[in-house]
Amino acid sequence: MERNAVQNRYVQRSTWTTLSCETLSALTTVLALAFAASLLTASIGVPEDVVTVAIVTVGIVAVGLALTRLFASLEANGLPVLE
Repeated sequence: MERNAVQNRYVQRSTWTTLSCETLSALTTVLALAFAASLLTASIGVPEDVVTVAIVTVGIVAVGLALTRLFASLEANGLPVLE
């Protein structure tokens, strides 16, 4: 009976895993770009803007990690409204 419940999912588990992996990949890219941007702003003589880059980066990382956690939850439980 457990096998039947898994097959009747509206969205496959692999979809949520793929979305989670893509989100983590995007976060890695954002962190690398933020590091480069902070080095660039510090090297051109505007160290005050490094704080702005850091705050924006922390916000983006927080949203990305929240999405990753949401995708993991949806992978485990499915879509409660549709299933």
